[in-house]
Amino acid sequence: METTKQKAKWYGPKQIGMIIFTGVLMLLSSCFVGGQTNTVLPYLAGMRGWDMSTLQLFSGIACILDGAGILIWARLSRKNAKLMAGIALIVMAICLVIFGYTTSLPVLCIVMFIMGLSSACFSSTCAMTLTANWWPTKKGIVLGWSTMGIVLMSVVYAPYIPLAYDAIGVSMTQVWLAVLTVVVAIICFIFVKNTPEEAGTTPDGLTGVDLAQAKEITRQLSEYKSPFTPKKIFSSWNNWAVALAVGLPLMVAMTYISTTIPALLSYGYDYGQAVAVFSVGGVVALVGSWGLGFVDSKIGTKKAVIIYIIMIIVAIVAAIFMKNSFAFAWISGIILFGANGAGRNLLPSYVGTIYGRWDYPAAYQLMGTLFMMLCGAGVMIPAFFPTYTVMYIFDLVVLVIALILAITSKDKFIGKPDTEETGIVQ
Repeated sequence: METTKQKAKWYGPKQIGMIIFTGVLMLLSSCFVGGQTNTVLPYLAGMRGWDMSTLQLFSGIACILDGAGILIWARLSRKNAKLMAGIALIVMAICLVIFGYTTSLPVLCIVMFIMGLSSACFSSTCAMTLTANWWPTKKGIVLGWSTMGIVLMSVVYAPYIPLAYDAIGVSMTQVWLAVLTVVVAIICFIFVKNTPEEAGTTPDGLTGVDLAQAKEITRQLSEYKSPFTPKKIFSSWNNWAVALAVGLPLMVAMTYISTTIPALLSYGYDYGQAVAVFSVGGVVALVGSWGLGFVDSKIGTKKAVIIYIIMIIVAIVAAIFMKNSFAFAWISGIILFGANGAGRNLLPSYVGTIYGRWDYPAAYQLMGTLFMMLCGAGVMIPAFFPTYTVMYIFDLVVLVIALILAITSKDKFIGKPDTEETGIVQ
């Protein structure tokens, strides 16, 4: 078989369906776990007399659990990612209903924790495992599309959920969100396939590949035991460099995003202006998600990460001057949201670049855990600074460290390569 003559159609009908599905998983995660701090939680705090700082603290812990949960779900997702995702979606739906009906702050906090763990399963773990299975060498551009689901939260969820609360009530709004989540779970159980071979196609959508041989690789993949043990992953400095190089900028981005509206209000701008920056930023993030995914596929993940960090540095510098001119708010918001559109796709892409689809779960369960915990920490960090300016200066220091780590990180492939019979050459 001449693998050099084979062509990849990574965007075939079945592939597009999987991109849309994983994008929906990421959208639900972004809405129900990461998208609460600017709109939903302030609404509930005002309506039920709860302390907003307490809600933000527990929301941050839920985000951290979204990362820590990867340790629990990574190996299970390798066996049957779609089953695990479907179950987690059902759990999320139940939590959404309780979220809408409870008037107990402790119950709400416990529910948020469970939602974080559920999100860790269906989005942070299963969606990424499915992507690695379906696109072992085209993951960069694919994640550029699917992670648009994350940034859509700022466009389709955060600005409108408070309006829905006013129109039909908190409880009924949450019930409808739960129904939507159950529908996604049903689609997952019935239509989604763990591997392209199960769906009658091939990894990366390569043409000219014998499907029987591809299915044999699927069987081997399900039985494969990676030599990269947790000890080996954790003892590698390069793994730490990669995870921190991508995770620290995301942490910084979350400090900014979780305080966008409160910061602008504190500077004397009206609510409409603040929401406009947040909403437009969400649209720009869609472009950034695809754009940096495209850069990733063309020049490599390492260079894409470096560009990503530099963009966030520029955005934070502009944020320091937001109180002087609203023009800086636009500059900062557009650049940061644009960069952050790729925030969640760069680490899975980098891990896939180094380890490939065979060893991806073994590496990502630990590197992804650190990455997502940093994301959650970013939601809580603002509570520890006396002013937003001081926080932005701290952010700049963190970003310089991340840039150094990114430059010194290595992207050499060290995992198990796919065999020539699959038509994939790493």
